[in-house]
Amino acid sequence: MGAGFVRSIQSAVPSVAPGSAWAQRDIGPTLRRFFGAFYNGDVWAVYRRYRNIDVENCGWISYEELQEILFLPEFNLLFIFDAFSQQNALIDSRELLVMVCLFSSSKLSEKCGLFMTLFDNSHSGTCTAAEVANFATLALQVLGRCTGAPVRAKDIAAAMQEELSDVLPLYRDAVNRLGSEATFKEERIFGQDEVDEICSTFRLLYDELPIGQDPPPNCVAPPAPDWDQAAVETKDSRPATGTVRQLNRGLTEAELTHMALLGGMQSDDEDEDREKAVEILKEKSLIRKKEIEEKEAAKAAVEPARGWMIIHGADFVAISKDIARFRHLFAKCVAQALEVPSGVITIVDITPGSVVVEFLVHPSMRGGDRRTATQLLIALAEHLINGKSVLRRGHFSVYAASAELLVGETRRTAVHPLAISDGVICCDQAVQCCSPQAVLEEVLARLKTEQKRAEDAEERCKEAILELKRRDESVQSLTKLVNLARQQEQEKKEEERDAEMREFGQQLQQLEEMARQRTFEANEDQHDKDLTEFKEELDQIEEQQRRPN
Repeated sequence: MGAGFVRSIQSAVPSVAPGSAWAQRDIGPTLRRFFGAFYNGDVWAVYRRYRNIDVENCGWISYEELQEILFLPEFNLLFIFDAFSQQNALIDSRELLVMVCLFSSSKLSEKCGLFMTLFDNSHSGTCTAAEVANFATLALQVLGRCTGAPVRAKDIAAAMQEELSDVLPLYRDAVNRLGSEATFKEERIFGQDEVDEICSTFRLLYDELPIGQDPPPNCVAPPAPDWDQAAVETKDSRPATGTVRQLNRGLTEAELTHMALLGGMQSDDEDEDREKAVEILKEKSLIRKKEIEEKEAAKAAVEPARGWMIIHGADFVAISKDIARFRHLFAKCVAQALEVPSGVITIVDITPGSVVVEFLVHPSMRGGDRRTATQLLIALAEHLINGKSVLRRGHFSVYAASAELLVGETRRTAVHPLAISDGVICCDQAVQCCSPQAVLEEVLARLKTEQKRAEDAEERCKEAILELKRRDESVQSLTKLVNLARQQEQEKKEEERDAEMREFGQQLQQLEEMARQRTFEANEDQHDKDLTEFKEELDQIEEQQRRPN
């Protein structure tokens, strides 16, 4: 993961040169010799054997169980058990599987696919950043056992939290929306494509390690995929002392009949015994036939189906300029429409005419999804027909509007998904032949689909009418409340205006009273003044009269 993860790898494996800890401890070169000839199919065979043994999912493996999981000589098994056992008693199952996968010659993306399976707690095909950090930490701890270097989980988690936003824009958007801590622990946005994008940041360093190069010439050959079954059969076929060895084949129906008839010779009623024998054989035959049918149905349930999406309104030349982006868009949008992990969609080829996408659909079988690959393709066809589907309204809508879906192993024998079960409608560019019964069934199937769509639309229309009525009632009640509020506000304003007028009248009366008071006081002052002047004039006149002439 960027510079931080490169530093973590370099700290776990500083050097692989002669004289280094990697060469001196000899654990890494020995494990590479044990599992260098293992490829992706061999690693998954080991995983399946482990799942068959650890049925209780306890997560620990004993030495006896290790012998059943790995087909290696005893001294090789003792070496692995001594290197990875806890207190010389048990081995962590995840650590064992990561070790086998890590030292195999599988591609880096294939190794990450197994790691995601081991650490995907939701079984949805996607991991959180914390789960990616967990399997990266365990892988580095396995390498650290080969060199003696310590590896701390918090250092790996810190490096990922620091650099994931720079590598993946989708993760950066989630951090901006939800925060760093919640995105790191809860958001499941790491599928195979995102993990491959992370691996590209340290691929050069990985290719320099022995686990990223060609296997050494003295590798131990991997066992056959069914070696465990062969071993069980060999073990069971060994005769015990004093017993007769059993036949290594089953008796035919004719032999069973003959033996039943011979056993009935001792009865007095031979015909009755013969009839009983025939009835028993018929019942066994029906049981075997039913078991075969169930096995065939179980096998068909996990087999992929091949589809051909012909996009008539697309230009192959324009798409070929960025074919990787189109592949990613196709897988993501189809998986989103089918509500399955994007890993179940495998694009085989993209060819012109206009644009033909050949792809495989694998059954998801996760989270309670029991749809077969054929049922998934039928669901995809319904999404293409429905103009309001997720596929027709999402990012792939520009291509889905003119897309046609066919199903078949070859383009020549491909048929419409609604005719998969019949298999008699065969279409080619120049020839079309069909049976009336198949056409009728296809028309009835389409009619049933359209009828269901019409019923759904009618139901949605009724719901919309009821919702509209509820909203009208809400609008009316809100209108009444608004009018009442306006009336109350108007009455309040009038009351405030009346109060202001009364207050203004009181203030006016006070002013008039004050004016009269002032006028009265002014008149009294003037009267006193006039009286004083009159007295002064009278005194002057009297003074003049008293003066002699």
